[in-house]
Amino acid sequence: MSGARGIVAGVFGRSPLVAALLAALAAPASASAQSFLGFRALGVPIGAVDARTTALGNLGIGLARVEISATDPAASARLLWPTFGVTMQPSWGSFDMDEQSGTSRTNRLPLLGIGYPVRAGGVVTASLSGHLEQRWIARRQSTVTLNEVDVQVQDSYRNDGGTSVVRLGWAQRIGSVLALGVSGGTYLGRLDRVFDRQLDSLAVGGEVYSFREEYAWSYSGYLLSAGFNADPHPLIHLAGAAEWSGTLKEVPQDDAVGEGLYTIPLRLSAGATGRLSPRLAFNVSGIYQDWSTSDGFLAGVTSGRKWSFGGGVEWHVVEGETRSLPVRFGYRRIAPPFRFEAEDPVEAVWSVGVGLNLAEAEGFRFGWMDLSFERGDRWSAPLDERFWRATVSVGISRF
Repeated sequence: MSGARGIVAGVFGRSPLVAALLAALAAPASASAQSFLGFRALGVPIGAVDARTTALGNLGIGLARVEISATDPAASARLLWPTFGVTMQPSWGSFDMDEQSGTSRTNRLPLLGIGYPVRAGGVVTASLSGHLEQRWIARRQSTVTLNEVDVQVQDSYRNDGGTSVVRLGWAQRIGSVLALGVSGGTYLGRLDRVFDRQLDSLAVGGEVYSFREEYAWSYSGYLLSAGFNADPHPLIHLAGAAEWSGTLKEVPQDDAVGEGLYTIPLRLSAGATGRLSPRLAFNVSGIYQDWSTSDGFLAGVTSGRKWSFGGGVEWHVVEGETRSLPVRFGYRRIAPPFRFEAEDPVEAVWSVGVGLNLAEAEGFRFGWMDLSFERGDRWSAPLDERFWRATVSVGISRF
């Protein structure tokens, strides 16, 4: 089983009626998706990072001078004033799969966060971020025999939804060198699956009509994170974090069937920033997460790859007393958790970006806009996906 036929059969496998209909399908007609990767599981990961992080090829850990972060619990410890940031992300893509090809376009809000310093020397943090996303649609036209009459039918299969994470945390400064952070969060989300069949009932006669099946599942669960930031030298910034997740629950709604219980593996991350000159800095980061030990998924779905890494450079082309204009370049290589078929997936992304720091003093930004552009590839044979992605982040402090 391959192509769109394999997709719809795997995803709608909870419905015996749809499975029976799919058994009669021959060749796929057309398909489009944000990504088909992980269609048999929970979808494709969404980076909970802003435009600066994206442009620098960073994986969300170890960047110096970060205001808001969902993945670096201690990053906000140095905030002096209430700070708010929001990130928006449109993307455009294409794919090849066996003899099929198609395009996609989507918009998302990967990160929304706030940090609020308190008198105790700590910072309360709150964020809403993306986690996993499942968006695709497949269409086909075929002929079925009803009452000894060949009837043209058009089938449509749609999958739309995913999970997000709401986090509440605390980041605490400990002297001038060290900062610690903790956060707790909950998974939120919903998945809608729709099968729609349109046919010419007049050609058949009798009680034969077009029909539609709709099913929905909701997601819930919780996770805990802890991490540190350290500045052992004025030119060096270090960070590390661990994220532990409870069971992710997929609960059927209304007429849907098939409750899912998925274990999310421990996520360990570390990163560092080094300053080469007052205007030039580089960063590296890495993540270890072993999905091959997870339970609740179909056999052979989870990837055996465990490591992701990235890095980049930031150069302040313009450096004024209260404003600056940095340019950024980065690369990252990610190990997505779910295979398309049998091959472990890989995602490779080149990025470039620019920032406009509207007001800053002593390394703290009070108002900013960051923009990044990415060119990426994902592959897990026979699937090959390509995408362009833009990320825009806007932030304000001292409001």
